[in-house]
Formats: sequence, structure tokens, C-alpha cells
Amino acid sequence: MSKPIVVIAEDVATQEEFKRILENNEYEHVIARNGLDGVAISRMIRPLAVVVERDISQLQALGVCKSLLADDHVRSTPVLVLSDEASVDGDVSTLSNFGGVLQRPIQEETVKTRIQAAVEAKPKAVGSAGTQRPARKREEPIKVLSVDDSSVVRKLVTMILTAEGFKVSTASDGLDGINKAKEIKPDIILLDFVMPKMNGFQVCRILQKDEKLRQIPVILVTSKGDKVGDKFVNQLGVTDYITKPFQPEELVTKIHQTLESQEAPSAAPQGAPVQPAAAVPAAGSEPVAAAPSAAPTSQVAQVPEDVLRTMAQEEVSRMFEQQFEQKVQELIKTEVGKLMQSLDKRIEKAVVEKMNEYIRRAKKK
Repeated sequence: MSKPIVVIAEDVATQEEFKRILENNEYEHVIARNGLDGVAISRMIRPLAVVVERDISQLQALGVCKSLLADDHVRSTPVLVLSDEASVDGDVSTLSNFGGVLQRPIQEETVKTRIQAAVEAKPKAVGSAGTQRPARKREEPIKVLSVDDSSVVRKLVTMILTAEGFKVSTASDGLDGINKAKEIKPDIILLDFVMPKMNGFQVCRILQKDEKLRQIPVILVTSKGDKVGDKFVNQLGVTDYITKPFQPEELVTKIHQTLESQEAPSAAPQGAPVQPAAAVPAAGSEPVAAAPSAAPTSQVAQVPEDVLRTMAQEEVSRMFEQQFEQKVQELIKTEVGKLMQSLDKRIEKAVVEKMNEYIRRAKKK
């Protein structure tokens, strides 16, 4: 899979137009709605090129260019600026990653030509030999199941891992993830924590109760980092964790290292019987198998319910805070709009009344 084009645009019509043009020319694409998101996504997936609206909120085109120049991995990525004018003034045009201007209205042939020219002209990145990974000998590609309710994360993971030769399947919630895991038997699962229908904690418990799924290593993908990750590793079948946002090489290396550790030979003395890891009850009388570990006799620690509840509440609170802030902004925008409409009607009514009064007085005279 070729590297995608990142389009940073607030206007929905612009997003849809670029989506149509890029798909017609067989380019993968990712949409970002502001400069900060665009920079974060670009650093994560290292796109072929970036298209950004000149006056995009949160950074603007100049800030986007400078932020990408500060990262060795994407400093050579060309940035095309979308503008109403044929040229742009100021510092942005002097930057080394400036790839030219795309003038509105957008023309498909122009977009195609400018992207090709910018990509062909970009210098090769230096000092980025890549992260070394443990060598793996496999007849078939590594099967990865990404379980995340964010379509953006699923698409990014698919792009990153497919480019590295992985076979990627995705699921949009925990329940779908369980069903996909039973169907495809992945080599490893990337699991989000907060999801609808079934969260990451519930998915882990179900995986651990299934004889055919309990040995599949799970990497927890969370924005809470070590606050959540360290508490789950080797306790609920979670082998490791990675914090969002992550770099492509970080994700790929983490997967290889996790699989290598799972396949490492046991350190048990020769001739000594290997005892299965002891199981402990979890939220009921049903046993939960130990998580895969380098030590064959390690046990799964029983996690207190109050600890799990606190962890879940923290992650859920984060999600609701983001949603609440967004809803408040939408509500304020809606209410201000209604207020302005109401004021306009009142002003119009007052003007009409004044005019009528003026006409009545004029007639009396």
C-alpha cells in the first residue's frame, strides 16, 4: 500500500472534493480538521504529501510546515497550501518543505500534477535509517486484529501495518472484536480500552476464558499510558501496551517484540515438567487462565474490583469530558445562532413599527 496524502481542511465540501479527487487517482488519504491534528497524523503515518488550507485553525499553514520541519521523519514531506490566491506571501513560501500552492477552485488535473511534482522534487530524508526489528521467519504474514471504535485509528493502523507486510483486520467495538478473533485467529490483538458495547477490560476477560483465544497476545492501546497500561499488563491477559498517539516504527517494533517474547523457548530445567500457569477466579466462580509470560509458572494476579472500577471510571471520564466539551461548543453555537435570529426578528419588528408610526404621523400632517 502506498503512503497516503494528508488533507488538513475545515470545510466539509473541500474535504469531500479532495476525497473524490484522490480516490479517482488511487491515492490513499486521511482527513484532519485542524492544524494540530494534521501534524499529529502526519508524524504518525509519514504521508507522501500534505495539503493544508492556508488559514486552517490551530497552527495555520505556516505552523504546520514549521512543525513538520522539526521532526526528522517528516521534514522532507512536501506541504501544498490551499489558497484563494495563486501565490502565498510571507515565511511559508521560504520553507524547505513548501511544495507550492493549490488555488481554489480545486481542479482535479491540477491537484494530480502538483502532488506528483512536489513528491518528485522532495529530497530524501537523512538520518532515518529506521528502527531495527527482530528478524522473523514466517511463511505467512503476521495476522493483526485492531479493535478500536475510532475509524481514524483503525485506518492509520491498517496503513502502517499493511505497508510493513502485516495482514490487518479491524473491529469497531469489543463485541465485534471477539467475533473477529474467533473467526480469523489473529497472531496478535491491538485493543482499545474505551469502546461501545464491550470495553477493553471485558474483552480481555472473555479472551482469557476461551481456550482457543487465551494464548493470543494483547497489546492495549490507550491514551492513559502507564496509568492504565502498567496495571493491566500480565493481569488480564494484556501482554504489553502502547500510548496514543504513537509513531509507526514504535507500533511495528512493539508487535515484533511481543511476538518474539511469546515464542521464546521456556527457561524450565531440562526434564522438569512445565506446569500450566495457575488460574484465579475473576468476578465469579469461572477460572481465568494466566496471561502468556516469559516465565511459565507466573500467575495472573487477581485485580481488586475497586481498582478496576477506578481505572474504568478514569478512562470513561476522559471520553465523556471530550464529548461534553464538544457538545457544549455545539450547544453554544446553536444557542448563539438562535439568539441572533431572535434579535434580527426583534430588530426587524421594531423597524417596521417605527416605520408604520412614521407613516401614520406623516398622514396626519
